[in-house]
Amino acid sequence: MMEVVTGGSGSGKSAYAEQKICGLQQGTGRLYYIATMYPYGSETERKIERHRWMRGGKGFRTLEWYTGLSECIEKEFSGQEGAERLSESSILLECMSNLVANELYMEQGAGKDTVRSVIEGIRRLKEQSRNLVIVTNEVFSESVPDSVEMKNYKKVLGEINRNLAGMADQVTEVVYGIPWIWKKDAGCIPGRLVESAVDHHKENTMKNYEKTGKDPERKNVHLIIGGAFQGKLQYAETLYSKICWYDGAECQPEQLEKELTEIDGIVHFEQLVRRWMEDGRETEELTGLLMNRRKGLVLISDEIGYGLVPVDAFERKYREAHGRLMTDLAAQAQRVDRVVCGIGTRLR
Repeated sequence: MMEVVTGGSGSGKSAYAEQKICGLQQGTGRLYYIATMYPYGSETERKIERHRWMRGGKGFRTLEWYTGLSECIEKEFSGQEGAERLSESSILLECMSNLVANELYMEQGAGKDTVRSVIEGIRRLKEQSRNLVIVTNEVFSESVPDSVEMKNYKKVLGEINRNLAGMADQVTEVVYGIPWIWKKDAGCIPGRLVESAVDHHKENTMKNYEKTGKDPERKNVHLIIGGAFQGKLQYAETLYSKICWYDGAECQPEQLEKELTEIDGIVHFEQLVRRWMEDGRETEELTGLLMNRRKGLVLISDEIGYGLVPVDAFERKYREAHGRLMTDLAAQAQRVDRVVCGIGTRLR
């Protein structure tokens, strides 16, 4: 079985992928984690440590493969014993976007032959292992003009992602912790929610909030998400005719605290999160503030995690923090809708 998992920054795709591959393994055969992020500096090292912590105690054996999948397979699983070990293995590869960058730009990478090299390696893993889950990134939706180099990177990653989707038994996009199926070969309609994964994410969220003493049950919160200029506010107004909106693009964070009991909804929530962080405040504080009120609340936010990783350190931190905050909110919200081209789809 092969599944491709995609999503934006901080979307919860890693947690979903780990849960999925562990479920597929079911205690038999070996469990491998192919790590493709090369430790370039302190920031990437912190990310690597976070992922190690996430998969700690789950039985993974980590393989640090930065380039040359086929060669790495030959070396790790050589001979009859290696082939048998691979055939019983369940493998999680994370992340395709890093692997492609390594192949394109590292000295030992495949360079112009990246597409062929990566697809050949993935095909071997699919054919020779029991289960394979691949995490990739949705980096194709942003308004910032690309350099020639970045345009080529996106083109190569896009071609590889399309090939992987064609090979896969299932393709899942994770949207703020909510898995959404785009393809499944065995009797599943595209665009169907993966209920077991949602339950798993809710369970993890409840465990996290037990530490803080906060109520982990569903709150009367409605999230409406989507790209910029997709008609999210207009969609919300078809559901809620009379509502007092707080504009996150204009109001100050301290004003939110004073007026929260009077507010019915927040528009431009992503900009409120930015200003909250620019004030040096923790996003967990904002989550608690919103979730601990009794009155219902509608939150409208742009999805901002789908472009390339920003160069600026604060922008990287902001994008990641916004994604994780939205994932926490989605896990507790009563309803989550996504709007594309003015058309709303209920994810939960």
